[in-house]
Amino acid sequence: MEAVTQQRPVRIIGEGSKTFLYSGDKATPLLETSDHNGVIEYRPEELVVTVRSGTPLSELRHVTGAHGQMWACDPPEFGGLGTVGGAIASGWCGPGRPWYGSVRDSLLGIELINGYGELLRFGGKVIKNVAGFDVSRLLAGSRGSLGVLLSASLKLHPRPEHTRTAAKSCDFREGSKVVAQYARKTSTLTGTCYFDDTLYLRFAGEKPAVDDDMSEFGSDEEIDSNFWFEIRDHSHPFFVDELPLWRVSFPRGTAYQKDVSNNQSLAEWNGCLLWYKTPTPIKPSLKLKPSVMQSFRNIELETSRSSKYAARLKYAFDPQKIFNPGVLV
Repeated sequence: MEAVTQQRPVRIIGEGSKTFLYSGDKATPLLETSDHNGVIEYRPEELVVTVRSGTPLSELRHVTGAHGQMWACDPPEFGGLGTVGGAIASGWCGPGRPWYGSVRDSLLGIELINGYGELLRFGGKVIKNVAGFDVSRLLAGSRGSLGVLLSASLKLHPRPEHTRTAAKSCDFREGSKVVAQYARKTSTLTGTCYFDDTLYLRFAGEKPAVDDDMSEFGSDEEIDSNFWFEIRDHSHPFFVDELPLWRVSFPRGTAYQKDVSNNQSLAEWNGCLLWYKTPTPIKPSLKLKPSVMQSFRNIELETSRSSKYAARLKYAFDPQKIFNPGVLV
């Protein structure tokens, strides 16, 4: 309330795992949420959990994992850190996004403080709770620009009983054919990655089905499934350097492009998400027009404007521009 009454901007931060992405004035005072943590309510029989925004992702995984469940959008933990609030604010998901859904898809309800200092609640704590416009989902990807998230109710999934990962050397054309083959049928496929002329597939589910799909794939080798955590958290060698990095999204159904046939790019999500490194902070020239191209690391962009819709939402929730000033969504 002090920030609102004094019209003093604040920068919202959890554990600070994504501070390198903040595009506003870094001298803005911090509003830390990491002390506002813990599980408020957990109903395993309903596959629903309600947690405070500062709850570490590691704690949420531990609590739900004890019941054989998971927050399936699987947000990244950069540097081993990350909170539920930060995951919702960024809207980013792990390698299972095309199969398990997004952060937005998992949001059942939220509680936040807006720019008027009001406590607002949207949605609920059960899966069938929404009639009309689902305001809670606006928080996913809003980057903390609409208010201070206090808590969120999340839809969970059962954790697969068995997981195996296969790797196969192939060019990008063959990789696209293999991924399309599995995407067209009912299978246990829950992760794809193409990097440095190698296709990686993750199979998860009941053991007989997983083993059948692994046998059909005919991989060159089986690797430790921790590979997917390295991709998710950017601890894989591909990400461990200081080269400028772009995050590029393509429409659903996009095949692997020639752009992924070198060690400067890595494709996830059946080819719909491309990480692209460049020697200089210049937009890559891609064969296929992307849906969204975002600067992710070591790239300074000219100041631009947010969309008129985002600007209207910002004004409705935070007219005095108290929260995360300078952030565009």
